[in-house]
Amino acid sequence: MRLRLGTLINKLIIAFLVNVFVHTQVFAEKNIGVIVPELRAPYKIIFDAVGEGIDDALNERTPKIALARDYDPHSIQRWINKEKIEAVIALGGIGQKAAVYLPQGTPVVLGVLLSSPGPTNSYPGIALTPNPKSLFMLLERLDSKRKKIIVVYSPAKNQWLVDLAKRQTAANGVQLVAYKATDIKQAAIIYSEIFNGNRLDDTAIWLLQDGRVNDSKVVLPFILEQAWQKKIVVFSSALGHVKKGVLFSLYPDNKEHGKQLAELMKNEIKNASSLRNMLQPSEGLQDAINSRTAEHLGIDLSRSELRKFDVVFPLSN
Repeated sequence: MRLRLGTLINKLIIAFLVNVFVHTQVFAEKNIGVIVPELRAPYKIIFDAVGEGIDDALNERTPKIALARDYDPHSIQRWINKEKIEAVIALGGIGQKAAVYLPQGTPVVLGVLLSSPGPTNSYPGIALTPNPKSLFMLLERLDSKRKKIIVVYSPAKNQWLVDLAKRQTAANGVQLVAYKATDIKQAAIIYSEIFNGNRLDDTAIWLLQDGRVNDSKVVLPFILEQAWQKKIVVFSSALGHVKKGVLFSLYPDNKEHGKQLAELMKNEIKNASSLRNMLQPSEGLQDAINSRTAEHLGIDLSRSELRKFDVVFPLSN
């Protein structure tokens, strides 16, 4: 009996090691390179951190090429040949456009995206916008009575995100009311109607990273003024909104964004392009809160609770 048990254990160990070896070989066979835009500080810091996250997740220093706006497409092919690149993580708008010059069949993942790549895109990617589920969970923690969430959005940029949010809220008893707007004027009209409506005490407004409908000169000040008067919770996918008076925001941790991209690339290689043009939100997130707004809304946060946030506005001297 002991002999049989020992033999079984040995077989299981061998099977495990073979499985690890096979999966390691799958990823080792693909030499992954990274396309980054050529930028100066402070924007360069973002892409450096994303690149560091990619390297950490892959346990290697990936070959990288920095492209200026007027880059020579032939430089991409020379880089691929020199570094023997077989799969590419393309960052930012420049990386997304440069992907068309890659050899056909090359696994590609897009990252640091500010908006949806569009219907003609054939690559999976990760946007610089937080997962709505994480935002809604933080809203529940801070003010659980807000069971209705309103969002005004541009379909061309954020339809994919609103569709995802609808699926997420449907499972937890929260009502998501989404209004489409194509420009600032239409968005301003929608917000005016919202604030002129009745029974907003159970309502929260979700702002997206979309200058077409949430500009900082007209719409945002109007939203914040009305929300302050009526004590309505406003939260955002953009960090900068919290400084202006929005209650809270979640925003991507750049290094974690890189790690998420590396994992997506592993899946893309493994699944042989089955992911197609799937776009995902960022998962590795940091949080920010406006303590003055929280106090105004009657949300009592102790000093220890505030210390748990990555950024607290107003900033202390």
